[in-house]
Amino acid sequence: MARTGPQKIPGASQAYFYGSGRYSGSDMEVNCGVVHTTEGMILPSYSSGAMAPNVTGVPDIADKRIRWYQHFDVDESARALANKAGGVETNTANVFQIELVGTCDDTKKTSWAGKRAGVDYLHWPTAPDWALAEVAWIVRWLHDYHHVPLTCVKDWLAYGKDDRRPGVTPASYGASPVRMSMSAWRSFTGWCGHQHVPENDHGDPGSLNFARVIQLAKGEPTTEEDPLAGLSKQDIFDAVWKTDAIAGPEDAADHKTNPTWQPQSILKDVQARVRALTVAEAGQTAAITKLAQLVGSNVDTAQVVAAVEKAIADAVVKVSVDVTTENQES
Repeated sequence: MARTGPQKIPGASQAYFYGSGRYSGSDMEVNCGVVHTTEGMILPSYSSGAMAPNVTGVPDIADKRIRWYQHFDVDESARALANKAGGVETNTANVFQIELVGTCDDTKKTSWAGKRAGVDYLHWPTAPDWALAEVAWIVRWLHDYHHVPLTCVKDWLAYGKDDRRPGVTPASYGASPVRMSMSAWRSFTGWCGHQHVPENDHGDPGSLNFARVIQLAKGEPTTEEDPLAGLSKQDIFDAVWKTDAIAGPEDAADHKTNPTWQPQSILKDVQARVRALTVAEAGQTAAITKLAQLVGSNVDTAQVVAAVEKAIADAVVKVSVDVTTENQES
């Protein structure tokens, strides 16, 4: 099977590429993706490629970006899934695999081995939007260049395993309610997690908000991004014009006696300040123009001063009249 489309992820490091060595994979045409978490804080060695995904994303929290490392070509099978004999194909089933460095374990939600979540590592179920947007970028790229659908499974269970952590329900490990059947896997397209793949028992990436990743990949707005969502025009008008707790300008004449102004008063004050600036600018422009005209003339200092003063006065009067007339008309 021929590989079609670009095979290298733009900007991804090829320093740990295993596709041309001992563990090179089979050709395929990707139509789905699987997401893993490493449950570690650094780029894994993957036994020199024996257990590597297609790419690994290492969060650069300080710069709010993900640094991608590519291990196999896009249309080349990776090796991060278990593939039992006599069952269904996993790694070679047209699947692109992403490992995200960090954890999906809720016991490590805030701290882990003396490190702080969001500072030293990411807890992916509560990952910030910038990190999800970085994942969304590669999801969108795979859609645009390899037609992987911008869809995902609905349920992503919290990371857990009953025999290790009693009382955790549901468990994402083992034969969980979201683990696909072999027939469902054979026809699957879109995105899922390690916890969804048959013949596998791992529970990563836990309750990662992959629906949000898809949303970001599609460029769709959300109510979280739009604080005015659901408000009528009347609601917005009332919120603005019926507010009486707007702090007045500290340099206003009555700031000490009237520390809060109605919005109307704020607008009047802004209008007055704009008018004053307009008048001042007009005066300065007129003065400069007059001075330019007088350069090289045979006039004394008194004449220059008088001419400049008159130019300023004329400009101020003209602008004052213009601004007042404009206000009356509006």
